[in-house]
Amino acid sequence: MDTARVGLARAENRRANVRQALELVREDIEPKLAEQIVLKPNFLTSKNQLASTHPDAMRGAIDFILSTPTRPDEIIIAEGGNEDYSGEAFEKFEYAKLQEEYNLPIRLVDINQETEWEQTTIHMAGGVETIVRMPKIVLDCPCTISVAVAKTHDVCVVTLAQKNMIMGTLHKDDRIKMHGYPSHDERILPSEAQVLNVNLIRLAQYLKPDIGIVDGTQGLQGNGPGGTDVVEMGAAAASADVFAVDAVMAKAMGFEPMELGLLHYADTLGMGVGDLERIEVLGTQIADVAQSFKPHEDTDKQLLWREPAVEQFLP
Repeated sequence: MDTARVGLARAENRRANVRQALELVREDIEPKLAEQIVLKPNFLTSKNQLASTHPDAMRGAIDFILSTPTRPDEIIIAEGGNEDYSGEAFEKFEYAKLQEEYNLPIRLVDINQETEWEQTTIHMAGGVETIVRMPKIVLDCPCTISVAVAKTHDVCVVTLAQKNMIMGTLHKDDRIKMHGYPSHDERILPSEAQVLNVNLIRLAQYLKPDIGIVDGTQGLQGNGPGGTDVVEMGAAAASADVFAVDAVMAKAMGFEPMELGLLHYADTLGMGVGDLERIEVLGTQIADVAQSFKPHEDTDKQLLWREPAVEQFLP
C-alpha cells in the first residue's frame, strides 16, 4: 500500500514554520515544482485574518520555492474569496506587499472574476446530478499548492488543504451545490455531511493540489470555519500528499483522520494516504504539538457521513 511523508515544524514564527515544514520533505516537493505555480490561500472572509491564510504563510512557501533549483517564471496567488468587492481580501490582508518583496512575477487573481471554466458533475441530496464549474487557471497550472489554515468546520469536522483547494476555486454560484442543497437555509445534517464528503472526493480527481500546506501556527476551534476562537498550536505541516498532510494536522487537532469522510474515502480509493500508520512524520512529532481543538457543536451529526445510498456516487 502507498505511504507518504509529512514535514511538521514548530519554529520561531509562522513564516519559518511553513518554510521548515517544506524543507523537511524537500526531496518529495522539489520534483512537483514547475515554471508556473498556483498558491491557493483560504479567504473565508476578508474581515477575519484568523479564518484566512496569513501572508506570512505565503512568505514561507515562496521562500522555500525560491531556494530550489526550479525557480518558477511566475507565481499566481489565486482565490475566490468571500468579499464585498473584487480584491478586498488581497487588500485587507496586504498581499500586494508580496509583489514588492520578491524579485519574481507574482500575480494576484480573484477567481470569482475568471471567465474560463470546465464543467463536471456532482450529486445533490436525493441523488440528482448537477453541474459545477472549475477554473481553467487552476486546472491548467502545472503545479498547484494549497496553503490552508487549521480550522474546525460545520460539515466536515475540519477544513484543511484539500477542501481549501476545491471550495475556494469552484464558481461561486456552484459552491452551495456541493453541500447537496440549493440554498444554505435548506442544509440538513447528517445528509449534508454525507453528500459533501462524496462530492469533495469526486472533485479531488481534478482539483487535488500537488503540494499541501496547513498552517497551524494559530488554528481556529469551535463553531468554525469562521469565528475568533484561537488555538496557539505554533506549528505547520507540508507534504506532496495533500491527504497525508491533512491527516497529520487533523490528528494534531485532536481528531482521528480515518473517522473523517474525506480522508477515509481518499485512503480507501487509493487517492492519497489518510491512515497515520502509513505516514512518516519528519521533524517535530504530532504529540509534541497536539492540541485538543474544541469541536463544532454539530460534530456528532457530521461524523454520520457514511451512507450507502450516497456512496454509490463515489468515483
